[in-house]
Amino acid sequence: MNKLYNKDTTYRKLAKEAYTIMSDQKTLTVAYSEDYEMTFNIIAFRQNKFNGLKMAGLTPLGPDGKVNTDELYIVYAGTDPKADYGADLTEDAQIAFAKIGGGLRNKPTKEELADYGNLNHTIIGSDAYVPSGILTNPISQSKESYIFTGALIEKQKPKHVYGAGHSLGGGLALLNAVMYNFDHARVFSAPNTFDLLPTDIKENYRSEKYDGKFYNYIHRTDLIGNSNLFAERIGTQIYAKDIKSDSFLSKINPITGHFIQEFSFNGDSVHIKMDMYEMQKIADKLTNAVEFVDEAINKLEDYKDETEKLARRIEQKYMDKIDSGNYKYIKSIEISDHMQEISVSGKYKFYNDEYFDNALNELHRLKKETTVFAQQLMYADYKMESRDKELGELYKIFEG
Repeated sequence: MNKLYNKDTTYRKLAKEAYTIMSDQKTLTVAYSEDYEMTFNIIAFRQNKFNGLKMAGLTPLGPDGKVNTDELYIVYAGTDPKADYGADLTEDAQIAFAKIGGGLRNKPTKEELADYGNLNHTIIGSDAYVPSGILTNPISQSKESYIFTGALIEKQKPKHVYGAGHSLGGGLALLNAVMYNFDHARVFSAPNTFDLLPTDIKENYRSEKYDGKFYNYIHRTDLIGNSNLFAERIGTQIYAKDIKSDSFLSKINPITGHFIQEFSFNGDSVHIKMDMYEMQKIADKLTNAVEFVDEAINKLEDYKDETEKLARRIEQKYMDKIDSGNYKYIKSIEISDHMQEISVSGKYKFYNDEYFDNALNELHRLKKETTVFAQQLMYADYKMESRDKELGELYKIFEG
């Protein structure tokens, strides 16, 4: 589909432009596919010269020149050591040591919401708006970006929200994508900002909700993008094909692949690295998932058996009391009839038998399909590895 939000080229271009957008800029034109381009109206801009945040809200213009308020693209600039006296480096450090604290674990105050949620404050810093408590209570990029993103969404009330960014900007995009449930977010070389999320969000985080919606394209030659910082990752990590370099400095540089220009493209999509090691890891995870499904099936079946056994024991207990002659006006058959009345489906079944069987059948189906896919993935991995070896041997023959 030739949709703006489906193209990796869209997000790469927006991530690059996030570094250079100016406060007085009104529009931005992006080439998102061959022979296609889109002009965006910049509806809001924010640069904080104290903490280094730089971000903007963009809305595509239709062929008639009217703003498409159904869609909102939010872009976040990455680390620029030369901007704002290197303020970005402080935020980078906060991400690296996020387990200690910070981020969104402390909710914004009313004063912070008022100061940083005002879309009219385009620049915060020298010769511009300066919040009264900026020195005694400095705000982080993560928290300010969260406040400003919320203000953007509240102003436009779009049907769809998309996020883009590179490096630090990508980390902020993923953070806000979780907080506001963006429709899509595609970022490049983003650090892991999971530990900046509020505690309750982390505890209830479910990766399956965001996998397939949020992508972080990273290179093997990038320590920043590769490190999970001892936390769960947000969205799906996709390894891009590394650009080869014969430079000795590039080979020993731990962040050679960090820069956005290092991503190559196959048409409108990032050129993906076929990584057999990663395929094996995914196959192993799927196999472990099947074990979890097995455990769930066993527990459900055990519950079913134990429920029926317990019902029988209760029935027998009261029938024995009646048979002992202590209850003159109650007959054993009445106990049996009462058990039938209070059951849901069947004399000893205090659960909906149809729903229960449907759940078990669905789990068995999921187990089978997951097992088959894991086996296919492992076989594909084996075939690619075998092919690599064959080509290697063939190369040696011709070389000799």
